[in-house]
Amino acid sequence: MSVYSGKKLRIEIYGESHAEKIGVKAAGFPSFTFDESALNEFLARRKATDSVFSTSRKESDSPIFYGIKNGRIDGEFTAEIKNENKISKDYSALYAKPRPSHADYAWHIKDGALDFSGGGRFSARLTAPFCVVGGILKQYLKTRGIEIESYASSVGKVFAQSYKSGALSAEEIRTKRNAGFPSLDKKDEITEEIRAAKAAKDSVGGTAECVIFGVKGVGDNLFGGLEGKIANLIYAIPAVKGVEFGDGFDLAKMRGSMANDGLYIDGGEVGFYSNRAGGINGGIANGNPITFRVAFRPTPSISLPQKTVDLERKENTEIVINGRHDACVVPRALPVIESAAAIAIADEIL
Repeated sequence: MSVYSGKKLRIEIYGESHAEKIGVKAAGFPSFTFDESALNEFLARRKATDSVFSTSRKESDSPIFYGIKNGRIDGEFTAEIKNENKISKDYSALYAKPRPSHADYAWHIKDGALDFSGGGRFSARLTAPFCVVGGILKQYLKTRGIEIESYASSVGKVFAQSYKSGALSAEEIRTKRNAGFPSLDKKDEITEEIRAAKAAKDSVGGTAECVIFGVKGVGDNLFGGLEGKIANLIYAIPAVKGVEFGDGFDLAKMRGSMANDGLYIDGGEVGFYSNRAGGINGGIANGNPITFRVAFRPTPSISLPQKTVDLERKENTEIVINGRHDACVVPRALPVIESAAAIAIADEIL
């Protein structure tokens, strides 16, 4: 079980990839009625599809709710999802042989584990209940005038269109986000990048960008900073290896005269000439859209031979990973990013 304890929200995610079920216990939620059909549409964005980038493990991911009547939440609830399509025998040849760059060896150091079937509690399968909570909170935030949208901005060496402050609204991002591949453009080029990696029995990484609209005055200094809170939840997502806000690392190349976001008055309201800071100054949302980019490593499970060790026999060995895995995790990670952002923002405004 993994627990997030915020200022108001408490979220416990439990289960394992090849257990009978996974789930989430949530507390501290506002009294709120959510749209279950809209939630299912949100969860469907995370599910495996027949596309080139997706695993062939298909799960219905239909949450069963406890403590909720007719979509009405009053503080606490539990949601469970059955694992209906697990095939543990895919991992029988990998017993005691940690997969490179998975959590397997670190898991062994911590708990003495030798059976790494499905990744256990470290599996990305647990992002399904994560998205149940996030999807509900996204609906709640929308009633408060806050919208969160994300899209793929690069895969491998292919870079797609990026959001620029004021250029696109939340609705426009949803419209432009491609159904075949959820970027704002470059669908064919990105699909080919993934197809080539998969054909080579390999995988490929990428980046995703997220925009949060309608947040102002939320956050605080030092340990209460909004960037740190969002990043903390983003790093709960498997395969995330980097987070940057606004222009991020590019700011290190600039002089202050270029990096600063100038202010102006228009109709009595304060506006900004740019948004290089990503909508946050001093840890507090300044009213500009909050923008951040997330880097995902290539999926470690690949079908090429890889060097590892046999922890039982204490010898070097080589493995080939069979089973069902994503050639690129970025597309299915987008609703998970939005969920993490929704939890962070909701916990602050509640």
